[in-house]
Amino acid sequence: MFRKIPVRVRRVTATVCFCMLLIAVIGVTQKVFERKYSYTKYYDFYQQKQDFDVLFLGTSHVLNAVYPMDLWRDYGIVSYNMANHSENICTNYWQLRNALLYTKPKVVVVDLYAVDGDGKVNEQYLHNFLDEVPFSLLKVEMIRDLLEPEKRMEYLFNLSLYHSRWEELGTEDIRPKTGLEKGAEFRDDVTINVPPTLIPQDEYDSTERLNKQYLQKIIDLCKEQEIGIILMYVPYTMPEGHQQVANWGYVAAEKNDIPYLNFVYEDLEINYATDCADEAHHLNASGARKLTDYLGDYIQTNYNVEDHRADPAYDFWHQDYAEYKELKKEWLNGQKNAWSYLLQLNDRDYLTKIYAADSNYIYRDSEIKELIGNIGIYGKVEYADPTNETGDDCFTVEVYTVGEDELISTRTFVRTAEDTYEMQQ
Repeated sequence: MFRKIPVRVRRVTATVCFCMLLIAVIGVTQKVFERKYSYTKYYDFYQQKQDFDVLFLGTSHVLNAVYPMDLWRDYGIVSYNMANHSENICTNYWQLRNALLYTKPKVVVVDLYAVDGDGKVNEQYLHNFLDEVPFSLLKVEMIRDLLEPEKRMEYLFNLSLYHSRWEELGTEDIRPKTGLEKGAEFRDDVTINVPPTLIPQDEYDSTERLNKQYLQKIIDLCKEQEIGIILMYVPYTMPEGHQQVANWGYVAAEKNDIPYLNFVYEDLEINYATDCADEAHHLNASGARKLTDYLGDYIQTNYNVEDHRADPAYDFWHQDYAEYKELKKEWLNGQKNAWSYLLQLNDRDYLTKIYAADSNYIYRDSEIKELIGNIGIYGKVEYADPTNETGDDCFTVEVYTVGEDELISTRTFVRTAEDTYEMQQ
């Protein structure tokens, strides 16, 4: 015969069940209402059960400059680009601590652009990182460290920020897309820059900064966990003061007996006429492929990082790469200006055929000429006379997939004015 459950126990049980249900409902609602940037960027990181070989930390300089899928294609390196826009080294430290709950990398690469500062966070972009971080005691600890008390609730329970989005909710909030770039972002702009006028490497800024302290915490954490660490500085047209900050990296590297790749000095062969997305700061897709390839060769040569392309445990990366190629094809076919189109063809996946007579104006237009010459660094390029009389102001491009010989894109561009090309419809 069953004993009757006391009223007090039933009430407590009902209260606990109600609270658990309420928390679940709030959690689901919060996920629906929050912006999906963080979900899209980090979905593949949190879903993967196998370890990543390499993690990249930094600002948008790294976000736009390191392509994990290219590292997979060319070296079999399994990596993730954790970087975010305007992210400080202080935030990078907590980002790494959180990442180590889910993976044990062999190498961590940290860019030093943000080392010259005393701010812990840039709140304009902090949600890009924190929204997808699962709730944990570590998340509470990092928010307490990074933010003032009055600002913490928004990042622990972001429904307080996103609840007003109900009018703009769409299917992408119910079924959000996942990123295919393993955390990276493409840049398709082309802006002509000039190489920086270099100062001596022994001239550096010794100013003590909070972010320098947190960089040391990252270095110490990696050594404690027996993880290799590489410091780097992504290249751009640096003024003298920025170069002094970059040169401080040599001091930090020597002090800790770790490598430092200051790509303003390294033999990277960045072409400032073809590889920059904007004035002075970010690399575009062509520049990113050069920096990514350099890093892949350097890591493979100097660290015990396996080539996983024949490893059955990572077979799903082949499917991920197939989807990534489709994304690149969509991105290529979405371009309408000649500069953004041509810069993307510097890619080992592409064979490019250019139909233009020797007298065509593209061989006299310095910018277009640079971009066409740039294609052959990683891509394959062939030249042919046009099949019909099109004149010297018109040229046609066909793009094929290497090894598959599939025509994936074609464009005809017409020169309509000085340094102006329009896509022929």
